[in-house]
Amino acid sequence: MVRENVHGLTQPPDTYRPSKIMGTLDSDRGSQNAGSAESSVLDQRQISIVFTIASTIPVHIFDKNVPPSAVEMKLPEPDARLDNTLQLVCSLGLLKIAQSANFKLEPIALKWMESIKKEKDEEKRLHDIAADIIRTFKKEKIKDAKVVAEVVCLAPILDKGTFFDLLGEFYSAVDRSGLLKFQELEGLAQLIQGVDRSYLSAEDLIKILQLLSTRLKDTHQEPSQHMYRLTMAVSNVLDAMADTKVTNLDRVKLHEPLSSYLSELRRSSDPFLKYQAAYAHQALLNVPDDETKSQAFTRRTLQVIRGVSGLASIVNGVDPTKIVNGLKDILKGISGESELSDVFDAVKSTCGKVSSLIEEGKGSMDALTEGLKFGRKLAWYPALREADVMIRDGEFHTFKKLICEAPCRYDPAFQWGVCQRLGEIAANPKWDEKTRRNAVAFLGEIYKNDKVWRLKDDVKKWILNILMQLSSSSGESSQCMCSRSPSQRS
Repeated sequence: MVRENVHGLTQPPDTYRPSKIMGTLDSDRGSQNAGSAESSVLDQRQISIVFTIASTIPVHIFDKNVPPSAVEMKLPEPDARLDNTLQLVCSLGLLKIAQSANFKLEPIALKWMESIKKEKDEEKRLHDIAADIIRTFKKEKIKDAKVVAEVVCLAPILDKGTFFDLLGEFYSAVDRSGLLKFQELEGLAQLIQGVDRSYLSAEDLIKILQLLSTRLKDTHQEPSQHMYRLTMAVSNVLDAMADTKVTNLDRVKLHEPLSSYLSELRRSSDPFLKYQAAYAHQALLNVPDDETKSQAFTRRTLQVIRGVSGLASIVNGVDPTKIVNGLKDILKGISGESELSDVFDAVKSTCGKVSSLIEEGKGSMDALTEGLKFGRKLAWYPALREADVMIRDGEFHTFKKLICEAPCRYDPAFQWGVCQRLGEIAANPKWDEKTRRNAVAFLGEIYKNDKVWRLKDDVKKWILNILMQLSSSSGESSQCMCSRSPSQRS
């Protein structure tokens, strides 16, 4: 996912604006439904529901937006020894964004910049230190999680050439290793997550996705925590592809097989893997394949007809020819998934005895279902992507409004993602103490008012898991705890 990195230097995607996501509670909805008494009643009911949801969150929680500071830690004096890599990244990041005429520096940053200008070689020294870290990383034979995390955090301040050199190092490590090294896999995903989106080309992202898709297939029988971490990496790459508007993925060789793998993982008994697979699948649906609309419709129509033929053949007294011919006529005027779903329901009603049909004619039912399954895009994915943008920019009051008003607010996947992001805010030291405490309080209020939020048991367990992590890891680094694999969350 385009997650908030600890330095706040990533470029915002230009998609997923609030107007596409937030509930329409203003005059726009009224004007669309003018003259309809029934729609007016529904509008009032919707407003009442939103107010009920909003009332469960105290007004002091995320009561205002908190733009992130450009200075996240003590800046080093010229020619002084650096405390850690994050201090280096903060310094180089400040030098990078200071080049923008539209960026207004804080007084402490202006003072530091003035001291840097007096030392002509200081900026070069800082860049040389970053280059040394990368050279040392490439020489390391054993790259543990700590070493990977140190070099990955440099992503936002790297020039394009250095970034691709480092990206190639991670790609090769994942590609050539017989046994999947998860620290390097996650490093590859985090590097993509933290870099300026303009650095990423469609060709490179497709190549990386092909590698991860192959790994996903090869790792299919591994423990769930392995699958989770691999699926998380796939999600990050797909988010980047959606952001950069990559299109025309090869349907047969890449898009369809990956969709099949993820669909199977969505049926996992492990709720962590189940959610992450669902997220990755939605991200994939936002990266179009190379099949034209007419080709897709023809293929699915044939699948529907084959399925109906098989169903009708096992029901006494039903003439399959009449059903198929009638269905052909109906399909001529249909182009939307909702309309095809209506056809599916009508076919089941006509045939009758649906439960026995599923058992006796499973092949036919599968063919029919597959033909009608367009891979529906769900509202919670773009809502979560918009939430990422709000969090990155410190728009917490707007984020709170989104959570309470989004039409998908009751969807367990949306709730899961919201709780994950609240946990990340609470764990991230770049935010002030009040903001982090507000995130924890928000989680508590959602858990406490579970009946109002209509929480599923898995979401309630997830909230408890996050709160326990936060309470037991106050001394840890700012690595996102809520994005870790199941084995790390136990």
